[in-house]
Amino acid sequence: MARRLKVMMADQLRQRLDNAGDLLLVDFSGLNSDEDFTARKELRTEGLTVGVVKNSILRRVFADRGNEFPEETYAGPLALVLGETDAISASKSIAGWRKKNGKVMALKGGMLEGEALGPAEAEQLVKMPSVQETRTAVVSAIAGPLTSLVAISQNLLTGVPGVLQAIADKQSKEGE
Repeated sequence: MARRLKVMMADQLRQRLDNAGDLLLVDFSGLNSDEDFTARKELRTEGLTVGVVKNSILRRVFADRGNEFPEETYAGPLALVLGETDAISASKSIAGWRKKNGKVMALKGGMLEGEALGPAEAEQLVKMPSVQETRTAVVSAIAGPLTSLVAISQNLLTGVPGVLQAIADKQSKEGE
């Protein structure tokens, strides 16, 4: 490949990485063209884009950015998965596709909040709760006691007029 073309590809990759947050590196080997097309199409519906990148260019761009991945990350062909979602949600989307289609699409690495992940850590992302699931759990943990507090205060407030009415009735009976 001509040097000028490699430089252009590296510059384009740098721009894509600058605009991206989290990312995953996936091994797409073993998929035929129909499976590859289907995987890309399904991942695209979930806001993810998949692009195959030459390992040497990818290694150089990551090294320039200060992101060092374990050497086993670069073994075999890699596809770069970027998207509007976080790496955890992306890994769950990929795991869902693997389960649905019975194919191996190994996670070879990734970036989560600026930290480089090796293959083992990237596979662990599938088991982690997503950002949305974590937010839901936090809101539920906060809202549960608050809901109970509101219910108790409503019961107290609705009970006070009843008690006052009972006292008034009792005093009116005693006064007669």
